[in-house]
Amino acid sequence: MLLIAACTSSNKKTEETKSTTDTASTTLIPAYTQGLDEVITGFTNAYLLRNQTKINTFIHPDLGLYVIYRPGAADTYQKIDHLDFDNPTPEHFPYTTFEHNYILRFEKLPVFDCGKEKWDKRGFFCDTTTQANQLTSIATFDREFNGVSAREVEEVRQIEKNTYRVILTQNENLIFHVKKYRDKWYVIVLDRAYGWCDA
Repeated sequence: MLLIAACTSSNKKTEETKSTTDTASTTLIPAYTQGLDEVITGFTNAYLLRNQTKINTFIHPDLGLYVIYRPGAADTYQKIDHLDFDNPTPEHFPYTTFEHNYILRFEKLPVFDCGKEKWDKRGFFCDTTTQANQLTSIATFDREFNGVSAREVEEVRQIEKNTYRVILTQNENLIFHVKKYRDKWYVIVLDRAYGWCDA
C-alpha cells in the first residue's frame, strides 16, 4: 500500500510540474539577443519617467521611430526621428506614464480581448520566437487601399525584418518593437493602437 501511495504522489507531482511548466513556459534567450534585455528595460524606464534625453538614445537616427496609432477604424503609422513627450504622435493622445513592478520575461505575448476589454495576462513580455509584423501589415493594407507605393511597403518590410515585439501591460500599456542594427539594439516601433478597441 505504501508503494501505491508513493507512486500516486509522485505522479501528481509530475503532473503539477508539467502543468506549471506549460502555463509559464519561458523561452530561452538565443545568443543573438545578447544585450536585448538592457535596451528593453532602459527604453521602458526612460518612457515611464519621461526622460527625453535618455529615450532618444534608443532611436537610431537613420531608422527613426514608427508610431502606430488608430485615427479611425484602421491603424496607420507615422515615422518620426525622435520622441517628444510634450508633442505626442498623434497630437490628441498624450504619452502616459505608470508604475509597475514586473520583471521582463521572454515568452509568448499577452493578447487583448476587445469583447472582454482585458488582457489574457498582465506583465512585461518579449517574444523572441516570433518576428513582429504589425507595421508591414499596415503598409500592405495602405498599398491596396490608400495608394502607398510598393517601394514604401518594401522599405517598411526591411525595417521591420528581424524585430521582436515587447508588451508591458498593467492598467495602461506600453508596446514597442526592437531591432538589432549594426550590432546594437534599437527601438523602431511604438505601437499606440493595440490594447485599445475604440475607433
